[in-house]
Amino acid sequence: MCAETQQAIIDVLIHKTIKVAKNYRTKSVILGGGVVANNELRKQFKREVEKEVPNSRFYIPNFKHCTDNAAMLAVASYFHYRKREIKKWKEIKAEANLRLNG
Repeated sequence: MCAETQQAIIDVLIHKTIKVAKNYRTKSVILGGGVVANNELRKQFKREVEKEVPNSRFYIPNFKHCTDNAAMLAVASYFHYRKREIKKWKEIKAEANLRLNG
């Protein structure tokens, strides 16, 4: 069941990435974040990008750079705290800016 769940997630990530890369004639596909530490995801992404978007460059960072965003958020929060740039959590407004049709 875990393998099937993993594959379903990989399939969705690859499908959406390939669709956007083709629609915008992307010159580069760059993976990032903690999820990129997954070997199967790396292997399948590389294969599909090379096959489906052959004129683009494909970049995957070293494993040591594929960390969870929690560490980045903690460091950013620390520096905001030091500068006294503190907001009440109820005042924070999230704005997603990536929209995919279909």
